[in-house]
Amino acid sequence: MRDAVHHHSWHREIGEPLEANRILFPAFGHFDQVGALIGTELLREGADSDLPRAFAMTEPIIELTIKRLELSQSALFGLAGELLILDAVFRQADEQYVGQLVQAWDGWRRSSRDFSWDGTGVEIKTTTGSTSRHTVEGVHQIEPLQPSDDVSGEDRLLLVSVGLQLSAPSANSFTVPQLTQRIVERMEATGNGGAAADFLAHVSSYGSESGFGYHHTTMSNDAPFTTSFTPAFVRCYEMGDPAVEVLRRDDVVSHHHVDAQSVTFTINLPATISADNPVSGIHRVSLAILGGEPQVP
Repeated sequence: MRDAVHHHSWHREIGEPLEANRILFPAFGHFDQVGALIGTELLREGADSDLPRAFAMTEPIIELTIKRLELSQSALFGLAGELLILDAVFRQADEQYVGQLVQAWDGWRRSSRDFSWDGTGVEIKTTTGSTSRHTVEGVHQIEPLQPSDDVSGEDRLLLVSVGLQLSAPSANSFTVPQLTQRIVERMEATGNGGAAADFLAHVSSYGSESGFGYHHTTMSNDAPFTTSFTPAFVRCYEMGDPAVEVLRRDDVVSHHHVDAQSVTFTINLPATISADNPVSGIHRVSLAILGGEPQVP
């Protein structure tokens, strides 16, 4: 709550400006409904006669609202970043592989990897910041998976860092509905239209644990899904490079009383590690995911 409260001068048509605090909600959600809920609770708690007490009684509801909106906003940015990469990969790949590539996307659910293709694991991280600063939930997100009874293992792991900025609609911007529709059209054009319903169901499941859900057929014109984004950068890091100085499994497993998968930390990867790492630009990144060679449709 303290982080969300901002002091502000409110200018009115009559009288001097009003100096007051305001609650700044995340840029997500249906603010009329949220405002009505909070206003109703404040009045119900007697805000017209004892505002400090009413605010103290209503504060838990405001806090829950802010947390829920922050989770939903994070899910929207995450989905936008993953769809941006998927769209680029699907367009770059030979049409005979498009159906398999759609099935290779697991980022819509809790899974060991966002995307897997021909021995390559791909983790997609999205940020609105100016650097590749991301939260890592378990060392498995930054190291190739080892073979086990459940997984076949990976030859390499690529961490794709996507920087997005909110923007006005333009030739370089995109929305979640636009990307979703482009992917569906690519599937239909390559004879995979029958799998489009499954893909759309997976999109709607993205971020479901936070209450977020985008249903393409009914919500394409709804706020906040009409929000436009512009890619500030797209970088693909080869995480097997020893020059990438992050925590590794060996750094954690030496502490026998720590579950390596439970360790959460933040990485801040530089824009340049070496001449070949990272690969930058969405076209080159999509090629790196596919194996480094152009796949001409």
